[in-house]
Amino acid sequence: MRLVKYIAIAIVNGFGVVIGIIWVAVPTTVAQPSLNYQLALSGRQPDGETPQSLSELYKLRDRLKVQLDNLAKSSDSAPFPGELWKSAIHRQQSQTLTQQLQNVQSQIQIEERAKYNWDEAAKLAAQAVLIGRTSNPSSATWEQSQRLWQLAINTLRLIPHDSFLADGAIDKTIEYQGNLSVATYEMQVARSVEKVRAEEEEIRDRARQEQEKKEFARREIERKEQEKKDRARKELERQEFQRQELARKEIERQELARKELERQEIERQELARKELERQEFQRQELARKELERQELERQEVARKELERQELERNQQAASQPTPESTATPTPAPVTPAASPPNFFFAGDTNRDGQINEQDEAGKEQWSLSKGALILFNDRNNDRGKIPTWKQTKVSAPRRAAMLSQVNLTLSENFKTSQLFITADSIASPHISVFQKTGDGWQPVDISGAKPLVFSTDIVLGVEAKQFADRNWNGTVNLKATAQNNGQEIASTTIQMGVSPWMIAPNTAPVTEVQVSDRGAVNSEFISQLKQAVEPTGAKVKILQGDRTWMQDTQKNGYVQLPDNSDIRLFNVALKSNSEPEKNPPVKSTQNRDLKVFKIGNPRSLDPVSQWSDGYGNLQVTPPIPGHPMGRVYYGNSGNASFNPEVLDFIQAQRIQGPPVDIDTSWLLTRQVDEIINFIPTQTPGQYVMAIASPEAGVKLLEELQGRGYGDVTLNRGLSTQTTVSAALQNRALIQHNLSLQNQKLNPIIEKLKREFLLGDDQIIQVPVMFGYSGYAWWPNMVNSVPVNGKLLVSNPRGPMIDGVDYTQERLRQLLLPAGVSVSFLDDRYYQELKGNVQSATNTVRKPEERPFWQSLPNNY
Repeated sequence: MRLVKYIAIAIVNGFGVVIGIIWVAVPTTVAQPSLNYQLALSGRQPDGETPQSLSELYKLRDRLKVQLDNLAKSSDSAPFPGELWKSAIHRQQSQTLTQQLQNVQSQIQIEERAKYNWDEAAKLAAQAVLIGRTSNPSSATWEQSQRLWQLAINTLRLIPHDSFLADGAIDKTIEYQGNLSVATYEMQVARSVEKVRAEEEEIRDRARQEQEKKEFARREIERKEQEKKDRARKELERQEFQRQELARKEIERQELARKELERQEIERQELARKELERQEFQRQELARKELERQELERQEVARKELERQELERNQQAASQPTPESTATPTPAPVTPAASPPNFFFAGDTNRDGQINEQDEAGKEQWSLSKGALILFNDRNNDRGKIPTWKQTKVSAPRRAAMLSQVNLTLSENFKTSQLFITADSIASPHISVFQKTGDGWQPVDISGAKPLVFSTDIVLGVEAKQFADRNWNGTVNLKATAQNNGQEIASTTIQMGVSPWMIAPNTAPVTEVQVSDRGAVNSEFISQLKQAVEPTGAKVKILQGDRTWMQDTQKNGYVQLPDNSDIRLFNVALKSNSEPEKNPPVKSTQNRDLKVFKIGNPRSLDPVSQWSDGYGNLQVTPPIPGHPMGRVYYGNSGNASFNPEVLDFIQAQRIQGPPVDIDTSWLLTRQVDEIINFIPTQTPGQYVMAIASPEAGVKLLEELQGRGYGDVTLNRGLSTQTTVSAALQNRALIQHNLSLQNQKLNPIIEKLKREFLLGDDQIIQVPVMFGYSGYAWWPNMVNSVPVNGKLLVSNPRGPMIDGVDYTQERLRQLLLPAGVSVSFLDDRYYQELKGNVQSATNTVRKPEERPFWQSLPNNY
């Protein structure tokens, strides 16, 4: 029977393709063998005790165990003599049953292993059937199914030939061999289809690659064509650039030539002007001397004539004597040196706000400490092209209150005389004189050609058209003359001087802070500025226009004039000459009649020194020993110092000079306010001087690094943002700042201590660092604005340690002994333009109330 089945297996293997074609759909029951021993062996169970299934083996095993137990119990009683043969029989039966039990158990193991293999083969067949039912199976799918069928067949072959399942295993092997043939066939078909598809895909890939190759070639041609066009365009651009560059250089050459011609023409005109001025001065000097000679001659003739008349009267009286009771009294003669009661001419010489006989003493000699003062009163208010002092037409005074009064009081003896007011030729272009009449203030001809309106009590008003400067010392000799029939019969002279222009120091109280509205970019800054300033009692004036750097366009100052037991103060601003159309004078809300004047002409400075003439570069100290009104200091950039005409003007005031120059050649702006600032303390009259210290800046970084804050950010939110460690690793920057300290700042400190008589306890070295071109590497806290006990400072955007700006805190600690309150403002907009709080604002400060003449030594 087995031989027949093996032959069947061979036939199936030989004709698997035919069977596969006939049996395309595999029935579900094929892969589910009926594992039932009774079914498998039914019909072949012989007679007797031979088991035909695993369950019968289990029953036989149990029965043999029971028999062995019973036999053991019956053999426990001791045998009687003569019954030893029974014991032998029991032993024989026990051995037989034991052997049978071992054989049964061995057979059970074989059948259990066969059953396990049978079940595993069934599971593999079920998986193969499930995979074969996949929709659109691939060759890989059929290959997996083939592998599972083969595994199932191999598993069936592990069933022993002496097992009850041996025959069933042969039957299932035949079934599985057929299914294996089907799977093998389907795999071959799928592989053929996939091969065809792969060949088609390869053809398509080759076609696509060919298309891509053609497209690449087309694009390459286009690219080369575009490159050719680009090269041509760039060549045209290069040629155009060269043409424009040549044109630009030619224009520059022509411009330089034009400027050189202009410079030469200006020099020629300046030389010619100076020559004309020299000739005019010589002519005026000769004319003055001639007038003085003629005046002396007239006085001498008048004196001789009076002597002759007196002599004649005396001779007549001697030749015709009469009794004293009948003699006619002779009127006293009017002599040139008229006594005060007869010919009083004086201003407020002693500066007590009144004019009386006490002002006669010393009226001919003026000094800063004594003598009648004149106020600057520029009626043009900077609107005209020609300075007031060069205009020949004199109009009525714009403000009579700013006239300096001079009284001319006469006796009745002069009622038939003509009265004249003259000024020396040097001063006459620079002053105006007015007479107070019933019709108001009338201009006075100070050339001596037109007499005054006669009155026994004449009130004159004098104003200056400019301050003292390099061409005029600010004094004028006014002469009052009485004439009869062209002959001088009385005269007297007084000397007056212009009240000097002074700058209020940073320690003075602030009445107004001025700032330019730049739109959204500085709106937050203006808001913070108002919050900081207005609680101090000062006002914030917001201006519209192009003045970004308010500090540079105008230097606010003041003048003083005595009044009745008091003093009058006037705000007067020195305005920048640069771009006058963009820099109209800034009027203070505190004084609508703020006077504005300019010094000299605009200078053509190179780009490096373009900010040298900005008024941030002109500062003044608080009162210091020897300079009770403070002393001016400025930045000297070497090749282009601060405007020499302005410095000469300061020197001509003779009260806050001589100016001290500070080396600012290494600063980007060349301005001294970048490194020096005087800050008032809580103690009235006391102050500290803050000075920039690059060394302190480096030490601050090293201190942070040492405390483990090397990764903390510096210059937060600015274009120079970095970390502490990165800054310290920039050895060139660190060495640059240390060199600045040794070569620049330390000599400056020594000079300031020497010139301003400062002690070490008055100097605060503020940490700051500078870039190679001289700009503040982090926001400069020195360049700040003191406002009525509060200090407005640029936010340094330093390292944040435990929620606190470390650099801000360092400044607070430095100023703590002085009791200064600090407000840090967000001036990022100005910082990116290399500016700060101080350069973006200007201040109007309250003038010094103590008269300057009371602070000076006599005849100063």
